[in-house]
Amino acid sequence: MNLFFIDDSGSKQWDTPHAESFIVKPPARTEQNRKYWESNYFVLAGIHVDSRLVAKLNQEIRQKKKEVFGNGQVEIKSYYLRNPEARKRQYLRKYDLTPKDLKSFVDTFWYKLLEDNKENIQIQAVVLDKRYYSEQRHRHSPLDIATVALLDRIEKHPKKQCRIIFDQMESSIRSTKGDQGRILQIADKSINLDSRRDGSYSHIDVKFGKSSSSNFLQLADIVAYNIRRQFVDFGDQQTTKPLRFLKYYPYFERMMDNFYCNSKNSGIQGDGLVKLPNPPKFIKSN
Repeated sequence: MNLFFIDDSGSKQWDTPHAESFIVKPPARTEQNRKYWESNYFVLAGIHVDSRLVAKLNQEIRQKKKEVFGNGQVEIKSYYLRNPEARKRQYLRKYDLTPKDLKSFVDTFWYKLLEDNKENIQIQAVVLDKRYYSEQRHRHSPLDIATVALLDRIEKHPKKQCRIIFDQMESSIRSTKGDQGRILQIADKSINLDSRRDGSYSHIDVKFGKSSSSNFLQLADIVAYNIRRQFVDFGDQQTTKPLRFLKYYPYFERMMDNFYCNSKNSGIQGDGLVKLPNPPKFIKSN
């Protein structure tokens, strides 16, 4: 069975106001305006993994975590890694690690899991640019729009008959209210929010899990953040050239070969990475 683990990055709300000026003459991507751009993008990202590989890698991950942290269940979370105080509290002080120890784990093991399994851990993701949405703000949330787009894109994947696991969004993983309830309704077409697909989806079911208990939801969390970081930093650059000519966030670059790419073309646009409302033309380079 193929599993598809999904996490999000960014606010699920319409934090940034809609104004034509933000499109025609957007705020400069400076440190002063960073909060604007961070709240502007919402990302929903998932990784396809075969259940047999999940079992195999889970053993390797637990062993490595135990070796480095002394705890095979430690949660690897993008916020903890990038926030200085959280990093000290959750990793350095708690497990008596040096910054070099932690960086070595992240660089030489955590991201290497993606690089070593680029054919078997495949990314599909949606990036929502909130500036372009006006009328939809009264009807749909960023999560609604991104969920429909991602479920539609999963239908393009060879292993679309998968079990989908979202990171928990409510107080209970069994909750069918709030954001989780909305996702379930979208997934089973109880409500149809402008899906491009006629009929039902091909996935087996949709479940929710705790990130702290799932190594692969933790990987999905890292993936979602890196994609959002790419757009926060470089979302205004020309996107019609091969990536080797563009600027990009280093950890985003390390994931590039993991994006699902239809073999009929060299681009991941529309297959592995979708930007709403205007998809970028990211091209894989040899």
